[in-house]
Amino acid sequence: MLDSFTIRRIQSVMNGYIHEKVPAPLRTMVKLTYEMNDNELILTEERPAEERYQWDKLHIARFYWEENQWKVYAKDEHSSWNMVDVIKPCLDFEDLLEQVERDEAGLFWR
Repeated sequence: MLDSFTIRRIQSVMNGYIHEKVPAPLRTMVKLTYEMNDNELILTEERPAEERYQWDKLHIARFYWEENQWKVYAKDEHSSWNMVDVIKPCLDFEDLLEQVERDEAGLFWR
C-alpha cells in the first residue's frame, strides 16, 4: 500500500496535469478525472452525456503499484485492463504519466 506522502505527491502531480491538459474554455465539453484506491490510479476522460447534468466516462489508463514499481494498463476492445508492454514498469510515476500522455502506440488517446 502506498504511504500518505506518496499519495499526496501523486495527487498533486495529477491535479497539475489535469489543469494543464484541458484548457479552461473546454472544461464544459471535456474533463479529466482520476480515482485513487489503495495501489491503483485510474485516469478517466468525461464528456457531457445526452441526459442533462450527467457525464459519460471513458477510462484512459490504469496505473498500478505492484512489486515496488508502477505498471500501466490500457483497456482492450472487450473493456478488460491489459498491461501495456511498450511501457516498462518503473519507480517513477511521472515518467509513466508522460509516456501515457505521448501515447506513441496509440493505446490511450483515441
